[in-house]
Amino acid sequence: MRKGAEIAQGLPPEWVEHLNQSIFATPDDASVREDPVILASCRRANRAELLHWANANLQRPGEPVEPYVSTDMVDTARELARRGMSELLLNTARAAQNTAWELWMKMAFSLTQDPEELAELLEVSSRSISAFIDSNMRLVTQIMLDEKNAQARDEHIDKRSLVSRLLDGREVDTGQIGRQLGYSLSQKHCACLVWSESPDAEIRPLEDAAHALARLTGAAEPLMVFAGSATLWVWSGAAKPLDLNRLQGIAQQFPGVRAAIGSPGAGLNGFRRSHLEALATQRLMGRLAGAPSVASIDQVRMVSLMTQDDRAARQFVASMLGRLATESTVLQRSLHAFLAHGCNITQTAEALGTHRNTLLRRLERAQDLLPVPLADHRIQIAAALELLIWSTPLNGDER
Repeated sequence: MRKGAEIAQGLPPEWVEHLNQSIFATPDDASVREDPVILASCRRANRAELLHWANANLQRPGEPVEPYVSTDMVDTARELARRGMSELLLNTARAAQNTAWELWMKMAFSLTQDPEELAELLEVSSRSISAFIDSNMRLVTQIMLDEKNAQARDEHIDKRSLVSRLLDGREVDTGQIGRQLGYSLSQKHCACLVWSESPDAEIRPLEDAAHALARLTGAAEPLMVFAGSATLWVWSGAAKPLDLNRLQGIAQQFPGVRAAIGSPGAGLNGFRRSHLEALATQRLMGRLAGAPSVASIDQVRMVSLMTQDDRAARQFVASMLGRLATESTVLQRSLHAFLAHGCNITQTAEALGTHRNTLLRRLERAQDLLPVPLADHRIQIAAALELLIWSTPLNGDER
């Protein structure tokens, strides 16, 4: 038990990967699985619980392990309870338990070849893992029950409840709800989601980022709704078009904060549609490893369509980019920027902060790697680069 606990304490990468894959694995869980905040929280909680169990068995092999529910799990339990999706968390815990048991069993066979010793090890391990998960789930169930009871006792209607009524599509008095929210529903809206996947995220940077995004559309005071422990739903008046070139500045100004933005829409229908577009953008950003920190629906429409069929997307990238697809990201992003700036060397160099001669050398090298002439396939190559960039993990300084 102690030797196995030592291995588990090291968080073998394949263990972490299998545990992460067990989170919300059924089709019914898709809406939650695509929420990057909840997904990141559950992954951290899985690792924390594994470490707790391993550390306990390292010190007292085979003895009962005290229950442990991390802050991440508490926040997630409360959020899913508010959404009426408590059962999902319990199902996920059972899936994680099954995965952990499979991993532990494989490891046990590598620790001893003695049949009696192996049988005893597996028996003690099974009892320990089951008891630990059961005790954790009792705590989580009570947390979710307390959250539901707190909601039932709460007599005042908060902003989230009001906004949910607007988003549900039911008939509502927009004038009255607008007055309660302190926000005009008759104007043209631009919705966005602002969130953080950091375990120690503070709400103030999210609010500051929301205000900065609202200023890009000419709004003075946005409507902000707390939709989770590290997520804001935001609407602002769309007095002017969103300047996509300034979004990168927002990302640099608020490191660790992410934002997904819908397109402008007027009235109640625009209020709803823009929010749904922001949700769709967030899901894509959570799915693709190279997604920027801040993106709008206009930036992701093409990528969303192109990633519906992963195999076809990979074939398209390979046919258009050839060896460039596996070369330095600096070459890929230089050519991408060049095409995005209308093949204007001066503008591209300024945008990248690169000397003109350096850029020319990069572009020459990139074109040498292409399997097709750039002049005859600019649109296709630009699309392939866009898809490749969104699908390639960024370095910390690139995001």
